[in-house]
Amino acid sequence: MFQRLLNFWVQSFVTERLLASKTFNQVAAKTHHHVSHLTNKGQQTSSTFMKAFKENLEKERLSAKK
Repeated sequence: MFQRLLNFWVQSFVTERLLASKTFNQVAAKTHHHVSHLTNKGQQTSSTFMKAFKENLEKERLSAKK
């Protein structure tokens, strides 16, 4: 029981120190920027792929009718 309480205090202390750290916040901001950039880039690629896929399906549907 004492070990669990000690672990909680240590984790709380470390978390509070990290959140108060200017360096940690700068690293977190850079990481957030990079992840957001990759996510946006992936969404654009996905959007382009889906548009092309739908266009090809429509072409095939029209070709199959003939």
